[in-house]
Order: sequence, then C-alpha cells, then structure tokens
Amino acid sequence: MAGKSSADLQYHHTRPVLKYAVISRLVLISLIVLWRSLLSPYDTSASINPSCLSNTTSIIGLFSGSNSYSKSDSPPVLLPRLASVIEDSIVWDSVYFVRIAQCGYEYEQNYAFFPLIPICISLLSRTVFAPLIPFIGQRAVLGLSGYVLNNFAFVLASFYLYSLSAIILKDSEVAFRATILFCLNPASIFYSSMYFLLSCRAFASYYDDLHMSMFCAVCSQIY
Repeated sequence: MAGKSSADLQYHHTRPVLKYAVISRLVLISLIVLWRSLLSPYDTSASINPSCLSNTTSIIGLFSGSNSYSKSDSPPVLLPRLASVIEDSIVWDSVYFVRIAQCGYEYEQNYAFFPLIPICISLLSRTVFAPLIPFIGQRAVLGLSGYVLNNFAFVLASFYLYSLSAIILKDSEVAFRATILFCLNPASIFYSSMYFLLSCRAFASYYDDLHMSMFCAVCSQIY
C-alpha cells in the first residue's frame, strides 16, 4: 500500500467501512432480539401505548388532512410473537417518535421532538412496510420503520466519519481504524436507537463544511 495515493487508500477502505457498519448492526440487532427473548427488560417504557386522543391526527395526517391509523379498529395480527419483540424494543425516546408518527403532537412534551424522524417513520410504514401491517400490526411496523431508518443512518454516519477523519487526520489507515472502533464500541446499542439520525446529521454537516456540498447542507439541516 506504500505506493498508493491518499485518494486510492480512501477508495480502498470505503467498502470495508460499509461492510463493518452493516455487519455490526446485524449482529447487534440479533443480540437485542436474543436477550429480550431470554430476559425481562429493565426499561418498561415500551408498554406505554394508550389510544390516540380523538382530536389529533398522525404526523402525516397533519399535512395530508387524513389519518388512517386507528388502534381500536386494528384486527388481530398474524405473527403476534414477532410483533411483541419489535414493540418491546420501542424504548427511550423511540416511544415519543413512534407516538408522534402514529398520533401526531398530542401533548406539550411531544414538542421537544422535531418532526423529521416521525415523518420518515410514517412514510416508510405507509409505503415500503405497509404490507407487513396484517402480520405484525401497525405499531410494530412503525417501530420497524424507525429502526431500519436509523440503522441506515448509522451506515451513512460511518462513511461520513471515515471520510471526515481521513481529511482531518490526513491518514487513511488511522481513519479506518477509528471508524471500525466507532462501529464496534460497547456503546454501539445507542447508535441503533431512533434518534441516531442526529449523529449522521452532525458528521454530514462537518463533511459538508469541508467540501461545500449544497446537497449535504440542505439534508443536514432538515432535522
């Protein structure tokens, strides 16, 4: 590798970075499912799911004028065990994001959470993952949409972290090692939570500041 330029080394490391990011998420999610099936979680916030207030609409309904979510009219799901595993993983701030996507802004504490993530969750649940609603239910589909969205954001964040580190440190090998540690560190579970889009935005913003990319600037500011 001694004869390779810095640009060649960055290109050489891009695919391994993405591979480590994807594999680390798959392993982590598998461990989450395994341990939640064996042990009762300490955090009980996943069970907080009252019916939507009658005078509110879903986050998409705020823009479209319609609301297709109705908890009371939901038929029994075909895969209740899988639905329970997904819903039990909706904890911490994820409860608020899923709730806003489902019911809109009901209470004043909901306004602490910006609408981008709930909007994306709602859009995914109504399009890509809509066929899964009869199998696992609407709330589980919302949770699944959130986890897919934010784990995808983690992969992007890993790429941006590597690119940013290679520019600042001027050493592709060190940047590569730093990114692998980022993917595999013990706090990795938080990177798959539904608010990790913040970190992706931060890395994208710094990268944009160095490359003056207007597209990244717009995308990084809509959260």
